Amino acid sequence: MTQAAVLERVGTPLRLVEVELEPPREGEVEVEIAATGVCHSDVSVLKQWLPHPLPVVLGHEGAGVITAVGGGVVDVEVGDRVVLSWLAQCGDCFYCVAGQPQLCEKAGVAFARGTLMDGSTRFSLRGQPMYQMAGLGTFARRCVVPARSAIKIPESIPFPSAALIGCGVLTGWGAAVNTAAIGVGESVAVVGCGGVGLNAVQGAHLAGAGTIVAIDLHDERLDMARSLGATHVLRPGDGTARRVRDLVGGRGVDVALDVVGRPETIRDSISMTRRGGRVVLVGAAGDDVQLSLPAFTGVVMTEKVIRGSLYGSTHVRRDVPRLVQLYGAGRLKLDELVTAVFPFDDVNDAVEYCLLEKGARAVVTF
Repeated sequence: MTQAAVLERVGTPLRLVEVELEPPREGEVEVEIAATGVCHSDVSVLKQWLPHPLPVVLGHEGAGVITAVGGGVVDVEVGDRVVLSWLAQCGDCFYCVAGQPQLCEKAGVAFARGTLMDGSTRFSLRGQPMYQMAGLGTFARRCVVPARSAIKIPESIPFPSAALIGCGVLTGWGAAVNTAAIGVGESVAVVGCGGVGLNAVQGAHLAGAGTIVAIDLHDERLDMARSLGATHVLRPGDGTARRVRDLVGGRGVDVALDVVGRPETIRDSISMTRRGGRVVLVGAAGDDVQLSLPAFTGVVMTEKVIRGSLYGSTHVRRDVPRLVQLYGAGRLKLDELVTAVFPFDDVNDAVEYCLLEKGARAVVTF
């Protein structure tokens, strides 16, 4: 048994209940969660802006300690401190072998249906199975996850900071460094500076960008963006794209990253990018958000590249150690991104903090 925050019906608060937890099977581990971030994707499932089967244990940005291992697990052992990846990246499918593990066929299917890799779950309540968001379900004191989702971390990194690596940091930093491949001296605009966007700013700065324009509605987040490397900050409004272009000689930025996913922010991101530049779409937009621009004059004549970034085009077993090393060297800021901490009993308050777009990240500790 373990305590978990369960979403049973749309529009209701999370309910803390005791649920059954099955021991890990082959290739799985049990993790005692020490800290979990509250991501906008959790809120999207709670509100069903992002459809997901119910009932579900939310949470996909966590860190903790391994308490049990199933058969065949060799990379981690009981007592290891780990950060959890919400894409298990099997290592064997077409995309993993092709060097695009963020598109893992097995992990993608599991993510969509809220199960582990074999299509089942380890949580149940009164004999009925409960789904695990992104194959994790970190809004629980303990959970069973694929061993490939658990990446070992050193004791030098606090759990609340480590938890953020699992989603917000990898997604934002990776979008800038991996997907956009920002080069030294390039100009960059980041539209939306929540937990993911701030890490896109940080990634652009670490990649050596010369001009970094951060765009957000909230002054608190713009101040944080400056502290993470933004050279200019703007509040969105009429003429946002024009104002960005004016900052870089009228041509537009080399790279624009949209971390919001609304029609107007995507449109502005494309407009503020120079001819021959790159537009990277990161925000989790609904299916009703469509791309529409002239094929010839909008793409062919401009040679703009518009591409998506899933999980920061991340190879988790390569990139998590990189981020931990950057943190240890004082170059990657994580502690500063934890702007509110809530005990597990107050998980609904943490969700509300996220829903109101406060700070960078709320973290729940156990």
